[in-house]
Amino acid sequence: MPDGAIAQPHSRPQQQAMTLVLPAVDGESDLRSFVRTLRTGWRWLLGGWSGGLVLAVAALWLVTPAYTATMVIGPTARVGSAAMGARVPTLNGRDSAGVAEPGAGDESLSDFARYLELFGSGPVADRLATDPAILHALFPEHWDADAGRWRRPPGLLPTVKRALLALVGREDWVEPDGDRVARALRDRLVIDMLRSGPMRRITVRHADRATAIELLGRIAAATDAHLRAEAARRSAAQIAHIKLRLGAVTVAEHRQALSDLLLDQERVAMMIGVDLPFAADMIQPPSAGALPDWPNPAVLVPLAGLVGLVVAGFGLSASHALRERGAGMEAVP
Repeated sequence: MPDGAIAQPHSRPQQQAMTLVLPAVDGESDLRSFVRTLRTGWRWLLGGWSGGLVLAVAALWLVTPAYTATMVIGPTARVGSAAMGARVPTLNGRDSAGVAEPGAGDESLSDFARYLELFGSGPVADRLATDPAILHALFPEHWDADAGRWRRPPGLLPTVKRALLALVGREDWVEPDGDRVARALRDRLVIDMLRSGPMRRITVRHADRATAIELLGRIAAATDAHLRAEAARRSAAQIAHIKLRLGAVTVAEHRQALSDLLLDQERVAMMIGVDLPFAADMIQPPSAGALPDWPNPAVLVPLAGLVGLVVAGFGLSASHALRERGAGMEAVP
């Protein structure tokens, strides 16, 4: 070694991080190495694709097909040949300012907005819970038709859950009530907006086609009936209060004003009782296809095969990267 020369220490090869980046072999690029790995492991890819298809087919056999019932609703029309007309007296000019609802514009709440909020929930669910046909349709696995009574949910998972809760002194099951009906409908009902307008599409799924159609119609009728009853209750309370005040007022001008207000409220009460939709018009009645549409095998099976193929490719790449990393570490002196 020449004088003044400093011997360079032997550099240890840098260990590669455990990633999916494949190390180059003999100047081979990462892409070529990846393609080579896939070519040598095509059996694993075929197995992953086949496994995904088998699992999808097995799931389709295990899952009960369901029908999707659909209906379209919109706000109750006030004008037009198909409208029921305004239920509240319409005032013009200065008179309308006295009956304006206080608060900002975004605080106003229409009957249709209440309809959408209460659809299948809250007091409407309590009303539906009084109908045995609704309960049997929503919880068929909990109803023992032979014994004519409700039973605990069968199966391994419900049994294990009950055992775990029993250890801490709790119980996980009660007979269906309004709260359980609301939760069941929350999982089944889907409300979508149509073309950024006021109309809404409401769908519900059930294993029986006739039950799905009837269930959607009964929920709509119960929601409309609840809002109609609430409006009738408020109108009756206002009429009773006006009559009470009218009997105590002696000034002629005040009695005339109260009499006019009483006539308006009686007109409102009369229009509430009209046998027409109160809060929502049914643009398209509940309907469902002749064949079950959920789950869709044409979408589920190819998607499961693709997922199996991706998982197999990921596992194959990870296995190859780990082998190359192990070989590189063994080559280090």
